[in-house]
Amino acid sequence: MKNNILITMGILVLLSIAMLGAFGIITGVLLSAILGIIYGAVKKNKQFLRWSVIALTIDILCIIVFFLYLT
Repeated sequence: MKNNILITMGILVLLSIAMLGAFGIITGVLLSAILGIIYGAVKKNKQFLRWSVIALTIDILCIIVFFLYLT
């Protein structure tokens, strides 16, 4: 099951890059991190949950920095 989630995350990132270009990386990682948090919480997989939260935190920080530099 874990392999299926990782494959789904990879496909999600690739599709978002294909559809949105450079902004797709941010969107794909954001959606994959949310998916990983849900999977980690449901399956009680602490390692998967921890890395997904780290990815989500880094992604949100990058979005904030992007908007700060934009203004």
